[in-house]
Amino acid sequence: MKNKANYIPLVIAFAMTLSSAFAENTDLSYNLLSKIARPGGSNGDTFNISFGSLNGGLLSLTTKASDANGAAGFAAWYGANSRSLVNWNDVNGSLITPESDDYYRSGSFASIWSASQDNQALAFVTHSDVSGVDSIALYDLGFRWANPADTGSYPFGAYDFANLYAGEVSAVYGVADASAGTYGTLTTSSVPEPSSASLLLIGSVALAALRRFRKNV
Repeated sequence: MKNKANYIPLVIAFAMTLSSAFAENTDLSYNLLSKIARPGGSNGDTFNISFGSLNGGLLSLTTKASDANGAAGFAAWYGANSRSLVNWNDVNGSLITPESDDYYRSGSFASIWSASQDNQALAFVTHSDVSGVDSIALYDLGFRWANPADTGSYPFGAYDFANLYAGEVSAVYGVADASAGTYGTLTTSSVPEPSSASLLLIGSVALAALRRFRKNV
């Protein structure tokens, strides 16, 4: 009879192959619940929305170059320093209603989870005119993207959901007003500056990172 030990490396290799293949995708359901507007805008304004993560996390906002201070510059900086799980383009912000299936979608996407980069879930919103991006908003969704290979414990399994809702997100740039309308309004900013709330958010992220560093030393 053949030695069973000879099969162990093959079993391990096969299991790793299955795990790797499974880890390539994550299932995501995503909803737009709050209307989206821009300063001085109109009801016909359309927006592009990206659900993803900043590679360096929110702390990287404190070290970005000065040419990323304007809306177009920030959009270029964000695109070069982030990972996008899914993009939803040409959204008419004034027509968003939670009752409409047009603003609810789901699908299986290539996972952006990373063991070495930040996985905080963010929504990045841009509005463009004929000259390019003229206003942006960045919202913290309040959770971290899951590792699809870790199926044992929710919410760290293969499934994620994201609600772009003013009552649930934290505005890093722009405004999230949960009291405006039935499900609130999200507003972009033409001159991206962190709100006092987002400064506290970034500060708490820095404090947590410092505590982890001290704990590991």
